[in-house]
Amino acid sequence: MDIVLHLLLQSRTRIVLGVLTGILGGLGNAVLIGWINTELHTSTLNVDYAPILYGGFGLLVLATHMISVLIVMRVSLAVTRDLRMELSRRIIDAPLRLLQQLGTARLLANLTEDIGFLVEAFQEIPHLFIHVSWLVGCLAYLCWLSWDLFVVVVVLILIGVISYRLIASKAMIPLRHARELDDTLYAHFRGLIYGIKEIKLNQKRKDAFLNELLFPTAEACRQSNMTAMTLFIVATTVGTATLYFLIGLILFGTSRWEGVTEQIITGYTLTILYMMAPLTAVIAALPVLGRANVALGKIDRLKTELSEQMDTYRVNQNRQLPIDPGKLELVEVTHRYRREGESHDFELGPLNLVFYPGELVFIVGGNGSGKSTLGLLLVGLYPPESGQIRLNHKIITAENRDFYRQHFSTVFSDFYLFENLLGLAAELQDDKIRAYLEQLRLDHKVSVSKGVFSTLELSQGQRKRLALLIAFLEDRPFYVFDEWAADQDPVFKALFYTTLLNDLKARGKTVVVITHDDRYFHLADRCIRLENGKVSDIDSMHPLDASSAPIPVASTNELTAKANIAESKLRMPDSL
Repeated sequence: MDIVLHLLLQSRTRIVLGVLTGILGGLGNAVLIGWINTELHTSTLNVDYAPILYGGFGLLVLATHMISVLIVMRVSLAVTRDLRMELSRRIIDAPLRLLQQLGTARLLANLTEDIGFLVEAFQEIPHLFIHVSWLVGCLAYLCWLSWDLFVVVVVLILIGVISYRLIASKAMIPLRHARELDDTLYAHFRGLIYGIKEIKLNQKRKDAFLNELLFPTAEACRQSNMTAMTLFIVATTVGTATLYFLIGLILFGTSRWEGVTEQIITGYTLTILYMMAPLTAVIAALPVLGRANVALGKIDRLKTELSEQMDTYRVNQNRQLPIDPGKLELVEVTHRYRREGESHDFELGPLNLVFYPGELVFIVGGNGSGKSTLGLLLVGLYPPESGQIRLNHKIITAENRDFYRQHFSTVFSDFYLFENLLGLAAELQDDKIRAYLEQLRLDHKVSVSKGVFSTLELSQGQRKRLALLIAFLEDRPFYVFDEWAADQDPVFKALFYTTLLNDLKARGKTVVVITHDDRYFHLADRCIRLENGKVSDIDSMHPLDASSAPIPVASTNELTAKANIAESKLRMPDSL
């Protein structure tokens, strides 16, 4: 099967060693059966050495079983780990647009459920090898007892196996369908977790989610799995019935056969009964292997899709190069994509823009104008479909794009917070972290110990401030903030625009802010306005009217004091 071949390709030597050890153990079981049958029909027992030999041989069989299981189990767990790491690396190396098209639900299903099926199958494989060799040894013993009767046994077993395969093969169709439905279920579960507040607040929405989305998908998945499992059970019953029929034939139909003695009948009956345990185990493992083959197919398809568009760069090639500030240019850059709910592509560009060190630039415009897409182009997460991006006159290509990305610190509108300072903890001093926590009024909520945050259970505004802290700690030449201030109260919004951005600018950073806060447009060196994917205007000094007079730049201490007062007012009494 595919799952076995996958293991062989990963570690041929150890798997072959485990298989051979398992076969030795299985054949040893058959020898023990023959020995027991011989001793049952021997008039005098050799009490001098027979018990010692029997005990020693039994220990040898048990040892080979254990060694086989341990060898194959060790390989299978290593293969599972490597497969998880390979998928994770491919996902990291894949273009962001492709990952967005594949969807979170499918990627999570591959990384969790499909890998889980493989782990379950890998655990069955060493036992499967032992049981199959056990069956082969028993058949060899039956052949030695009586060739004529062995032919009858083999014919009946082949009939049972063929019947099983015909039925079991039909089970793979609903099994594959159930796996496809799992992707949809994962999408619904994601909606359940992330949309729980909206679901709780609207009874009609809750009923529609449960009855029109979740239940129909779950029920269809149940029906497909039930159909598959029913077919497997029927196939198993047919196989077991074949063995019972075979035992009945030997007991009641062969007594008058010429050359078939009582010892042969007893040996055949005892051996076939002994074969039922490993045969039942093999049959029970087949549905598990079937699910694993379906999962392996899904994983292979994902690997193929990720590989076809995988970024060709490697950060290691440029790891020793310095990350310096510089002049960033977009020359005739365009990017095209299909927006949700629209039948035609949206095109951003052509864009011709230049960004300088120590410059504060606002990207403004209406919703859907392409601001966030421009931000993703700037940081290198979207490659331009045409045109060039240049850093210090060097053209950014697939080979150096990952190195280019290392120049940026960002806080996206859909940012994600890790629970620790990945890649930063070893380089930072605690007093620097505490200073940022105090400035952002997070020191009473969060602490950092050994690079790990004490909590992430914060409000959205506080989480954004923590994401901003991480961006500051990265200390990159370029900063891109996408609607950072959208979840902040007026005091922290003022702190961000009038103090924090100015601090970055004073340190020679190139700061790009995607924003709707027209009250602060006058603070930017330039405002680049987008409309329908095109640059409609670039203001080097935004005109102000009476209603939007310049806001005085307060000191950090003044804003911190106001922030402290604002937060204390917002806190609710414990009695509420």
